[in-house]
Amino acid sequence: MKFHRLTLAAATLALVLTACSTAAGGGSSEAPAEADATVTAVDMAFQPGTVTVSAGADSLTIALVNNDAMPHNIAIYADDSKAEKLFEGEMVTDGTIVYDIGELAPGEYFFDCSLHPDMTGTLVVEG
Repeated sequence: MKFHRLTLAAATLALVLTACSTAAGGGSSEAPAEADATVTAVDMAFQPGTVTVSAGADSLTIALVNNDAMPHNIAIYADDSKAEKLFEGEMVTDGTIVYDIGELAPGEYFFDCSLHPDMTGTLVVEG
């Protein structure tokens, strides 16, 4: 009898965790349709390394899909000197997060992961 209760409890816990993970976007490699661009963190690198979006939107959105086992985020700077930080997103450990960057003027921007500064990329905003 105890074995059956234990098995039932384990199965219920597995279902609850799966449902929570799915609701939070865990494990999904597809970016939400509403994102203007998608960047994937995999093998301690961003793919693609250069992301191009159109200017003119009141708010630019970027989806970060984290396929690594460690947390990552996206921080955007005016250039690779990192002297002027324009945006820093929250960390995501598993799944996908959509960042609301705000409005960016046409130009070329530098981005990296705040925890892993060797993970870098270029954001091109076309006007």
